[in-house]
Amino acid sequence: MEAYASGKLGAQAIPFASTDRIIAIGSDRMMAAVAKARRDVLAKYLKETHVAIGSINSPMQCMMKEICAQCLQPHVDPATGKTTYVFSCFNQDQPLDQVDFGALAQRLAQNGVQEKLTALWIDRCLKLLPPERKAA
Repeated sequence: MEAYASGKLGAQAIPFASTDRIIAIGSDRMMAAVAKARRDVLAKYLKETHVAIGSINSPMQCMMKEICAQCLQPHVDPATGKTTYVFSCFNQDQPLDQVDFGALAQRLAQNGVQEKLTALWIDRCLKLLPPERKAA
């Protein structure tokens, strides 16, 4: 983004300085890097009034919207430091400046053991399938 904004990649088909909104969709680390870059290396290229949103991943275990709290995400107000909580399953698009990325990383890792175990079971079951049942 910095290379594009600075012109190192050539002429800009869409001027970076005209950016009103940024929507970051990706890993928690990528979104944290975008959040940091906006206030650091990209600050001189962005409008001060731009809005940045992150599409926060949610495990969606409950499938009921705001029931199981596995997707609970803390927000920290940058102006006051006050912490509030949102259910990511219900509100995936969240202000980048408020997302607690450390808590997000911890929350995303909470099902790591179950995910690895499931992958092993799927692998085992696929290996046990008769050859005529295996997908090509």
